[in-house]
Amino acid sequence: MSPVRASRRRLSFFFSLALVAGLAVLAFGSSSAVAKDSCPGFKVLHDDRIGSAELPAGTYSVIAAEDLGCEAASKLFTRFLQDWDGNLPRPWRVTGEGSGVASFSRGGGMGGFTVRRTGGSGGGTNPEIGKLCPGTFTVNAGSDVGPLYFAKGQYLLYIPARSGITCRRASVLFTRFLAAPGGMLPSPWRVLTQTATFYKPANPTRSAFRVEPEAGVS
Repeated sequence: MSPVRASRRRLSFFFSLALVAGLAVLAFGSSSAVAKDSCPGFKVLHDDRIGSAELPAGTYSVIAAEDLGCEAASKLFTRFLQDWDGNLPRPWRVTGEGSGVASFSRGGGMGGFTVRRTGGSGGGTNPEIGKLCPGTFTVNAGSDVGPLYFAKGQYLLYIPARSGITCRRASVLFTRFLAAPGGMLPSPWRVLTQTATFYKPANPTRSAFRVEPEAGVS
């Protein structure tokens, strides 16, 4: 056999090995990207919606892509449920897949997560979201409160975890804020516009309460 022919055969053999190895790496990477983690149950405290997704109160399973993980997925789901205007932060998008089922994606080949209602009922407390106050709060006429506008309708009051505000106190404060002249939020109160959470800067955790439309936002 000529040295040239033997050399070509060796090159062909090594090229084939490299090709097989490359395909194996791609296959492994692809399977890792789509691998899913099944997370502990997550409780939605009232009938809610996020964009096109309808999320009745109850317990949900959260299925997270492996490159996202359960902890991050649960925190994101919490944030999206608390969102005031229904516009998710980029690059996240939500797809409603029927009552109690929704998928959250971010494109670019990065993993997202899916939520699916498994049963249960609303009310009570969620360690991530906080406590849902009983009943609803009625806004009788559309009002500005600082940078936010609260249309006429029914609202829910939430007490975030570790807040020292009671539901009764939150109701009194929100009534006061709605009646403030010119829509000015009384000092020293501030509001996080992303979640409609009111707080005092001196102790933002202990003084906080949150307002949310009863029917969620779309």
